[in-house]
Amino acid sequence: MEYYTYVNIFATKGLEYLLLLAFLALFVFFLRYLSGPAKNNSSSPGKSSRTAGEKDGTAGVVNRKPQ
Repeated sequence: MEYYTYVNIFATKGLEYLLLLAFLALFVFFLRYLSGPAKNNSSSPGKSSRTAGEKDGTAGVVNRKPQ
């Protein structure tokens, strides 16, 4: 009674590659989902690239109520 069977380790190689590609594709979409919506950084000719705080000189100023 011999219970040993030969298993070809290369028989599932194609399936492993398909699983790897599917995982990587889903991982990319997962990272995009976590990062949130893309920011629009293009500046149009009519708009300044400076923020509101840089325009009026209050950049970096934190408005806090006194305790």
